[in-house]
Amino acid sequence: MVIGVSVISVRALLVVLKLHRSVDVVGVVHRYHAPVHAPNRPGVTEPRRAPWGIARPVQLRDRGLTRQTRRALLARLTQAGLLVAGSEFGAACDRLPGQAARVPRIGWVANIAPAGPNDPESNAFTVALVAGLSDYGYILGQNLEMESRFPTEASQNAEMIGDLVRSGVDVLVTGGTVATVAAKAATSTLPIVGINIGDPLGSGLVQSLPRPGGNVTAISNGGAEIIGKWLELLRLVEPALRGVTYMYNPANASKVAYWGPLSTLAGASGLEAVRAAVLTFTDLDVAFETADAKEAEAFIWDANLGGEGQTRVATLALSHHLVNLGTDSTYPAAGGLMSYGPVYPPMYRRAAYYVDRILKGTKPADLPVEQPTVFELVVNRTTAGALGVTIPDEVAQQVTNWI
Repeated sequence: MVIGVSVISVRALLVVLKLHRSVDVVGVVHRYHAPVHAPNRPGVTEPRRAPWGIARPVQLRDRGLTRQTRRALLARLTQAGLLVAGSEFGAACDRLPGQAARVPRIGWVANIAPAGPNDPESNAFTVALVAGLSDYGYILGQNLEMESRFPTEASQNAEMIGDLVRSGVDVLVTGGTVATVAAKAATSTLPIVGINIGDPLGSGLVQSLPRPGGNVTAISNGGAEIIGKWLELLRLVEPALRGVTYMYNPANASKVAYWGPLSTLAGASGLEAVRAAVLTFTDLDVAFETADAKEAEAFIWDANLGGEGQTRVATLALSHHLVNLGTDSTYPAAGGLMSYGPVYPPMYRRAAYYVDRILKGTKPADLPVEQPTVFELVVNRTTAGALGVTIPDEVAQQVTNWI
């Protein structure tokens, strides 16, 4: 600190001295003359020499520069020198030894099943988000900090998000509609980036897709636009399809909103659609009883009971002999027949773009909601064989991954 101030003081002094070399104590501008040797020319005299060999200043009083004006000029010049010194002092304070630059902090909340009980952050979505941040130069533990929360139940969202808001994070990144809605309810000022949002408009998260408004922007998962594809795939795999059951998460506003277009599209295709809300394993048993009662030949799995829940669903699908489709690739990986939906990890990686823009000053209201561009159809061959289902060529040609 002492060294820094000393350096600044010296530099300030030099600035002022430079100014004083242009104006002497009575405001006389210095002009340096070479000796003039013209003794025989009338009215011309050689300038008097200073003891150190430099010509004395020539006073410019005859040019209208009064003593008062010269003093004002000197005061202004001296003031300018002090301003320069002050600005340098402020900059030096920002660089004081031992005073590290502030590291931005983001809060990461997602209702996702961890890849392992001892390492929840190893989940593929978290890995994708961290990789995306590194694309923009952010390295966790160096120039960025990330606080992660993984609620296992929807009721935990409010408390966990509230803790992050109170901790002073700069941005909230939320995975899924439920977590994002909870985040919006918790704060109207902290920037929020929602990922994998089924219906940003219907959920009340944004005012419009191109101009979100408020403090939330998002990456949509395609929403109701892919419902028609779900029904198409089920009909191709099961040509005799007459009824389909939609098993959904009633706590997720997007899933609730899907029912309207799904029932409309099903009716237009000559199918009878029924819905069954699933929040617990008990609800799961009731959902299959509903499917049996309606004599549905197929169901769409769009709820969230974690990895264990998906395995249970796949087992029940086999025992009830129902063609089935999930909305992401973890479902056939757990034993389900097939899934169709966006490729999710790239969406989480893309969220880093929003985080970077927000940390650099852009408001979420000015960042348009993006739609997914890459979708995948995943089919489990083993499950198809166990159900006695033949995947037709029209479907097989669209499969991006066989299990």
